[in-house]
Amino acid sequence: MQSLNVRNFFYAGSLLLFVFLVGCEEDVAGPTEVDEPFSLYGVFNPRLPMQTVLVGSVEDLLFPETGEALDAVVTSTDLGSGKAYVWRDSVTANATGQLDHIYWADFTPGYGSRHRMEVVRSDGERSVVNVEVPGEVRVENYDSSTRDLYVRVLGLDDMSFVLPRIETVYDVSFYHKDNPDTVCNTPRKQYTISHQGAEEKIDKGWEFTVDLNIFYETMRSYYYEDHYEEWMLEFENPAQDGLALLGLRLEVTIGSSDWDPPGADLSDERVRVYPGTLSNVENGYGLVVGGYNEEMALYPSGKAVADTPFFDYIQRNGGDYCLGTL
Repeated sequence: MQSLNVRNFFYAGSLLLFVFLVGCEEDVAGPTEVDEPFSLYGVFNPRLPMQTVLVGSVEDLLFPETGEALDAVVTSTDLGSGKAYVWRDSVTANATGQLDHIYWADFTPGYGSRHRMEVVRSDGERSVVNVEVPGEVRVENYDSSTRDLYVRVLGLDDMSFVLPRIETVYDVSFYHKDNPDTVCNTPRKQYTISHQGAEEKIDKGWEFTVDLNIFYETMRSYYYEDHYEEWMLEFENPAQDGLALLGLRLEVTIGSSDWDPPGADLSDERVRVYPGTLSNVENGYGLVVGGYNEEMALYPSGKAVADTPFFDYIQRNGGDYCLGTL
């Protein structure tokens, strides 16, 4: 799935968090002459049956060079129910070949729950973090028969939350006005657009506008480059050939209010940054927050799509033109 990066239009600072995820060994060297024992990075996710947190000793390097056991006992307590969990250590190699201590525990935190995690060294030194899991949300969307699609993400309770990730995924295919069935015979392609930084705070949540017209020509050129040689697609006259919108999907990350600045990807549950750059850990470094992903299909009206260069919107309310179910 190709991503069209619009973050330069909306915000620049949050890009740094993605850069830190793939930093080299020198990038993650721990601070010198500090007494804090641990760095912690992770997400408490109410939609997963197992929770994971990256734990590292604050020494010369954040990452261990061997698979030896870490001098740490990791526990967490649900502050509402009082139930305590002992986390287990596992050593895994990450994409760079370095070793990570990933601690895990089998439980699913409740929406709106609060937790206290402690990592204790054998000499009694400890790092502590309080984690708040955001509540459930609902998503509303509508248009006024124009290319602007209005989206609201609203909490079902009074808990505050942020949106570390806001994306729409465009599912498109080639379309020729004289032969509409080409849309079912040519490759489907997905392009992702970020709307981060365009959201506005409202009562009980956030709202933002999806411009269905944005970057159509960029998607069209990408599709042409990807498939012209294989399919000999015409793409000669924008009034005759171009892209049809087969589907549109919203993907957002619901994060606890201390997830700041935004920008991490919940599909990678190890959120790593320079020690001290982001931190909600007492007597330590790192960021442990609550969050989960929310997805839903968006169904703009035919009039809204007609206000864009797209030739047609092929899926409506779950129907599929190519399967004859519209």
